[in-house]
Amino acid sequence: MKQTDENLISIVMPAKNAEKFIGKTIDSIRAQTHRNWELIAVDDQSDDTTPSILREISQEDPRIKVFANEDQGILPALQTAVKHIRGAFITRMDADDIMPEDRLSLQLDLLKKSGRGKICTGPVKYFTTAKEQGDGFKKYETWLNGLCKNNNHYAHIYKECVIPSPAWLMYTADFFEVGGFNGLEYPEDYDFVFRLYEAGITTVSTRDVVLHWRDHPARASRNLGQYRDQTFFTLKWKWFKKLDWKPDRPLVLYGAGPKGKKLARVIIDTQIHFTWVSGNSKKTGHYIYDTLVQPEATAHQLNKPQIIVAISSPASLSTLAKKLREMDSVYYFC
Repeated sequence: MKQTDENLISIVMPAKNAEKFIGKTIDSIRAQTHRNWELIAVDDQSDDTTPSILREISQEDPRIKVFANEDQGILPALQTAVKHIRGAFITRMDADDIMPEDRLSLQLDLLKKSGRGKICTGPVKYFTTAKEQGDGFKKYETWLNGLCKNNNHYAHIYKECVIPSPAWLMYTADFFEVGGFNGLEYPEDYDFVFRLYEAGITTVSTRDVVLHWRDHPARASRNLGQYRDQTFFTLKWKWFKKLDWKPDRPLVLYGAGPKGKKLARVIIDTQIHFTWVSGNSKKTGHYIYDTLVQPEATAHQLNKPQIIVAISSPASLSTLAKKLREMDSVYYFC
């Protein structure tokens, strides 16, 4: 990669069967108030008119460059794209979303003021062509935007992905220093955020919305197998072990419902000892996966435990959070 301009922003965008939305997505990029950008679009073996749409638009605007995926899938498409970037800054865009016209300008200004070692994100706004937007998307939007308001993304990193993939901007040099998109596993956006956390890349957030996030039935996160398990416990546990686990302290798993059981299997497979507790008296005193589920009071009897919470009920989660307020080292995996 050869950088040619200190203000050039490289936008990497994988695209697969995106004919319905990609035109409007690129229109929103071309409408940016910050004009110094390049779009590196990679067609991921589409079987609709996406390739021809990309070729036609690229002939209209030399800032748009189109390549074919060297393999198959989102990750190889992203890896193909970054081979061709020239900008001092990099961002990612999905082929079905919309950039507000001042997105690049706002993020570039804040990132340059903040300096190296930062990733700039900002609030998002879901929209849909369906009659109604699901409560899950509304809650996720509210949660993400709260993280931006308080700029405390990493405090909640084990709950869900704290930085949406089409909503960040960072220095290209920092991007490559943390390994770029190489060696990631699915969900690649979440794995990448953990990589940033490990590298000490801190967050800065704009106040204004930086992404209009489209929800539709064909969205990758709804349909691709690698995104269907919304708990992503295998990925979370991998990073917890690497970054936050203290082998000399007791490890506690709180929750014996569907989420707790799923996470317990992941931990058991790594042969790491843990104490399993539950606030449900119907679960305590019984063995699940050959592990005794104990009353929640057990956790308070241990010396400086690390507590991982994996429960499904929002009401139970709220009650538990109050109980654990005085405890050190509590990690919410839900």
